[in-house]
Amino acid sequence: MCFFPFSSMAQLVKGSTRLRSIPVRFRYLFLLATIFGSSFLLISITNRTEILLVNNDQPLNSLDLHHYDLEHDTSFTIKTEGCTIPGLIALDETIKLFNHPPKDLKNCPNANYTLLQHNESHIWVDTEILQYYNVPKDGNMSCCYKPFYRPKSIVNVFSEHVDDRVQYEDCVEFFSYIEVEHEFVRVSCDYDQKTVYEQYFLFPSKKPFHTFGENKVRIQPQNDTPYYNVIVMGIDAISRLNFHRTMPKTLEYLKKKGAIELLGYNKVGDNTFPNLTPMLLGIKETDLKRTCWPHDSASFDNCPFIWQWFKEAGFYTALGEDSAKLGTFNFAKYGFIKTPTDYYIRTFLHEAEVNVGNTKDFNSYICMGNKYFYKVLLDYIEDLTSTLRYSKLFGFFWEVSMSHDYLTYPMAMDDSYKNFFERLDSSNYLDNTVLVLLSDHGIRWGAIRLTKQGRLEERLPFVHMLLPPSFQENYNLAYNNLKQNSKRLTTPFDMYATLSDLINLEEINNEKIKQRTNSSYTLNRSISLFLPIPKNRTCKTADIDDHWCTCHKGIKLSTKSLEARDAAEQLVRHLNKYLEEYPHCAVLSLAEVLEVTEMMAGQPRKDEVGWREFMVVVRTAPGDGVFEGTLRRRGDQWDLAGTISRLNLYGDQSRCVHHYQLKLYCYCR
Repeated sequence: MCFFPFSSMAQLVKGSTRLRSIPVRFRYLFLLATIFGSSFLLISITNRTEILLVNNDQPLNSLDLHHYDLEHDTSFTIKTEGCTIPGLIALDETIKLFNHPPKDLKNCPNANYTLLQHNESHIWVDTEILQYYNVPKDGNMSCCYKPFYRPKSIVNVFSEHVDDRVQYEDCVEFFSYIEVEHEFVRVSCDYDQKTVYEQYFLFPSKKPFHTFGENKVRIQPQNDTPYYNVIVMGIDAISRLNFHRTMPKTLEYLKKKGAIELLGYNKVGDNTFPNLTPMLLGIKETDLKRTCWPHDSASFDNCPFIWQWFKEAGFYTALGEDSAKLGTFNFAKYGFIKTPTDYYIRTFLHEAEVNVGNTKDFNSYICMGNKYFYKVLLDYIEDLTSTLRYSKLFGFFWEVSMSHDYLTYPMAMDDSYKNFFERLDSSNYLDNTVLVLLSDHGIRWGAIRLTKQGRLEERLPFVHMLLPPSFQENYNLAYNNLKQNSKRLTTPFDMYATLSDLINLEEINNEKIKQRTNSSYTLNRSISLFLPIPKNRTCKTADIDDHWCTCHKGIKLSTKSLEARDAAEQLVRHLNKYLEEYPHCAVLSLAEVLEVTEMMAGQPRKDEVGWREFMVVVRTAPGDGVFEGTLRRRGDQWDLAGTISRLNLYGDQSRCVHHYQLKLYCYCR
């Protein structure tokens, strides 16, 4: 780590003949400056941040020490007229103790002994692996190739499992290899009357092109107008700075390729669903009931998702997640009756999860047989882009199995994501593709959420936008606006407007951007990132509830003060109000006041009339639940601003309720 100072000294020796002609006092000054500069560099290099990573191409106990220089601007994250987000350091002293490699993460069973290999057209038996399954090379092992699919016929459209319907075809037996002719396949291999191996396979073959709402096949429109493929890839529950800490290789690759990072991207809801709804529909979760999702047991078929507009513009569409149980539209919800996109892999994921899912890690299975589910999703995206290389594609993909529950598990995915992007790049697919890598929020529970930085990080998910090389040249005003907006307050609503602009690229040519910039859009809730986000934008104009807004300044109150106790009691009162119609849930009481902070937005005038706002964190009994909420006080009246968050895991405490929000609050009697 001291190569640069030694190099400087080597140059000094090489130039010694020239130094002799310099007066002695100048030589001493020169040497002194060199020594001082070298010492400074030694100190700087010694103070570089070290991040331990799990290299998932190696066994988990083999660690790769990777160094990455993190940004150290501590004054602010963004600073505009309307919003100043406090400066955060990735490895702040309060965060360092949480940033360790995942000790309990398990490898998938038999991860290095894959009996069945495959490519895009065939599945075959790897005879070199037979011995690990106690099968002799000349043994009579037979395999059953069993295709399955999502049937169009539906027995009960009101069933909560309507999105999980499946139909299997007859088994086709093979002994050494078989040609693939189906999208979803289950293969099981038997020897000596026992199943020795079972795995599921996913093949994204080219499909006929259908327009939205039609059953007729028609030719995909000719690509005679400029277009970019659009790939949106989500990694659940990773803040901007946790992405820096846990996936620095992927971060470094994206920066090298010129990806633009949104520093002021602020979430607008608690968990995944209320943050993806604005991104995919352009509306709030609370607007769904009066538009397209009237009640919790309804399907989402009537909701106009962004992929439908891409479909109408001649794009193939894809929707894929790596967990069926934690699916965005299926966790405590009914999902879709119709197939929402051209490529929809929930049927596959559900069957694989139920039949060969293993290595359950708190909320979900992380392995499909001997392969991590997140790798299944990455491989699928890569195969799909290859299949549709010469067709327009909009794809929305979401990883949740590895990142949802644990702060540092993303370390295990870093190499896989970096290698994935490198392969896409080497295939030249990124030359005509806008790729968005993002998250919905930061980690929402655990000890880190009891720190101030953890609270802010939870509200500031990461976003990186990687644009094709031609974008800056062809749409330079839009590109420059995007770069400028990387330091402005932005939201998932803006991401919806941005994706909408990519349906028809005429919307972002220079002339159109000039026209739109002169229009009255600055107070809109959804503003495309290709337009200038106003400097005076506030959480209010961006429609971010005060509870989620990171633009505030906070003043801590003593937890023993009467006002702090009063605020804490009010928060528990609101919790119990949520639960009053559910007799199976215990009445909660205040066990401990953990933190009360008065939130100051700007500098109020001495005679200002209005309300005071408090961020309150409490521990309740029974169950030791830790909850956080924002309360507004007007005189003696206390009102809840936004929703109440849970900061620790609830396990099976809420087993008696099935509402996806109430599970956070209920302690079953």
